[in-house]
Amino acid sequence: MSLDLNVFVKQVDDSIIPKWIERMNQFDMECEIHPDFSFADHTGFLPFRIKFKNTENEEFKDKEFVSGFEFYMEEFNLQKELDLIQPKKTLIQRILNKPTERVEYVNTEIDSKLADCKLVLTFYWGAQNSLELRMSSLSSAIISELTDGVCCYPADDIWYDNKTIVEDAYKELKQYENSLQPNDWKMNEFEGWND
Repeated sequence: MSLDLNVFVKQVDDSIIPKWIERMNQFDMECEIHPDFSFADHTGFLPFRIKFKNTENEEFKDKEFVSGFEFYMEEFNLQKELDLIQPKKTLIQRILNKPTERVEYVNTEIDSKLADCKLVLTFYWGAQNSLELRMSSLSSAIISELTDGVCCYPADDIWYDNKTIVEDAYKELKQYENSLQPNDWKMNEFEGWND
């Protein structure tokens, strides 16, 4: 099973990558993104090398792991999306020339933020690797923060506030990670970048 987070942005380019990784490394780990990654042409699995700092789990000490998430970037146009969800006029409404009530994409406040967004970044993760949730939730939150984007968890129609998005994501992540038993962790050791 895979889940996803979406980040709607006006634009994004490789200039934010160093800030993204610097911010990721503030959360009890040292990570490195695959050296060939570029927003301009990446699609599919995006790997990271991860080493935990200040960990209480003895199995994580002095080891490097590889994890990541599926990453995709597509064009986004709020007006096109709105046009797709508007209700069609009934026969009576057409005969009487009555308007239909306009439907919002989310709500007035969020729609006003989405109006300027030209791209949607999608972060998919699965349950087969316990680090995928960490990497996808922190990455989506940090990129949303850095780009002044709009982040949502579409499965439950949750839209996040950028003011505290990163700290909130980390708090939820730590609660989840602390609930795991040692044998619940599913991770792969890092053996170098595969080209």
